[in-house]
Amino acid sequence: MTAEPPAAADLRRALAEGCVAVAAWAEVLDRINVFPVPDGDTGRNLVLSLSPLRDLGANDATISERLLRSARGNSGNIACAFVRALLDGGASEGLEIRWVSAAASARKAVAHPQPGTMLTVLDALAAAASGPDGGDIPALLARLVGVVHETTGQLESLRAAAVVDSGALGMLVFLDRALRAYHGLPEAGEILATSFRSLVRFDRSRARGGQEHGYCIDALLRVPEGAPPPDQTLAGLGSEVVALRDGSLWKIHLHADDSDRARAALGQVGEVLAWSWDDLQVQMSASPAVASEGDVHIVTDGAASLSRGQAESLGVSLLDSLVNLGERSLPETRLDPEDIYRAMRRGVRVSTAQTSTHERHMCYERLTAQWRQVLYLCVGSVYTGNYDVASAWRQSHAADARLTVLDSGAASGRLAVVVRATAIAARSGASLAELTSLAGAALKRAEEYIFVERLEYLARSGRLSKAGAWFGDALGLAPVVSPLPDGARKVALLRKPSDRISFACERARSAFAKRPGRGIILVEFTDNRAWVEAMVLPRLREIAPDAEIELGPLSLTTGAHTGPGTWAMAMLPEEG
Repeated sequence: MTAEPPAAADLRRALAEGCVAVAAWAEVLDRINVFPVPDGDTGRNLVLSLSPLRDLGANDATISERLLRSARGNSGNIACAFVRALLDGGASEGLEIRWVSAAASARKAVAHPQPGTMLTVLDALAAAASGPDGGDIPALLARLVGVVHETTGQLESLRAAAVVDSGALGMLVFLDRALRAYHGLPEAGEILATSFRSLVRFDRSRARGGQEHGYCIDALLRVPEGAPPPDQTLAGLGSEVVALRDGSLWKIHLHADDSDRARAALGQVGEVLAWSWDDLQVQMSASPAVASEGDVHIVTDGAASLSRGQAESLGVSLLDSLVNLGERSLPETRLDPEDIYRAMRRGVRVSTAQTSTHERHMCYERLTAQWRQVLYLCVGSVYTGNYDVASAWRQSHAADARLTVLDSGAASGRLAVVVRATAIAARSGASLAELTSLAGAALKRAEEYIFVERLEYLARSGRLSKAGAWFGDALGLAPVVSPLPDGARKVALLRKPSDRISFACERARSAFAKRPGRGIILVEFTDNRAWVEAMVLPRLREIAPDAEIELGPLSLTTGAHTGPGTWAMAMLPEEG
């Protein structure tokens, strides 16, 4: 079999398309994550690891280095090993030849390869290079769908849970979109989503086994020239070892019982340049639960002040915008907010951006293929173009009857409390008409007040002039902002933190005095959780003792503009 040498730009664009497809499927990948540990992070890790592919302006060498540094988790490190080998292939090699070497590189990176994983999909791809399906991309991809379905029977944890391997499905999603884009073939995302429709209701209580304690570690190590490689050290440190090498740099992933011991041991081998870890027990206890039980699935934007964990517990899908931080551009709910706020305090400029129209279309396509009806409570159209994009897709797409789009006129916490109430009703079996009516009524009652600490961050984001920010900060004045359907409105200008707390209490007293006193108050924090919890929550509990008061992060869409030190309060009193 022969093939034309791939054009580098075409390959990079195709790989970027694959990265976008993975982002559209990430919540499903998290939900079905069983092997090697049921910690619900496969989608997150793939999105973070492959994110450098979004940058089409950098050259292949730069992207390859960024992939080495961004690789995270078992699935992310294997995927990056594969993609880096694709990018490093000779310019004269056909794409099918690169499949073989890239699949071999991915397998070589894993200390103890297992069947029924992402590696099985890559092996099948490599085998096609010399087989009859190599030049028939639709036939090849159909074969890979079968390979993924077969993973259920290849590992005990997958058999027990009766689910496919999440990493294998993630690689299939990536390859399906990348190969179709590279060869100029029509998209078939709906077919792929239909093939795995049952996974959206996977019950994580069926996931058992694997390491239930310890740490999932990712490290970047510089090993001195002439020093022995870290293989022997890694063998004695833990399990699930994946190691990628680029000259003197080693990117290492492993699961270890003792994070400090692992770091000390690697420090004896070389210089530890980067180090991150997740507590496996914490991740497993917080991993996604069973999805929405009703017939209507609720979707909203990441601009709502809902964390991934909160959304998953409600059975809600989040559609992210992007947060730009230096060379990184990542979905907002996949980022660690503390990293963003620390960078902002150091003077790093942070901005937000919408995902491409095509990426949003892929999300709608996957959701409507997997759910009978979808109600999208969209961030207010005055803030983004999401409502227009979703409405246009609905009007032109065959699955339009499955998607209902509601312009909430809201953002951040106000949107979050309305989504929460609607999602709870959806899980109780409410109809689409009932849910639409409930959301509309809730939006009329919901209020939100955002308390900004310093105006300099609004100036950096372009929301305020530098002169105005300097003047306000010099006087110690900061606005109280309320996001409304016609835009964010300044409702007060206050000087001291105590004044802001008093303002919040007065608004809460007014809101809950008009109704029976029950409902929800969502108090949102940025990098000031301890202060908010100590100073704000007790006062609000005195004002509204019968209300359900929750604490949660302010959406990064808002926080990236208002900056660290900001906090907010959103309220939804029960209907009187």
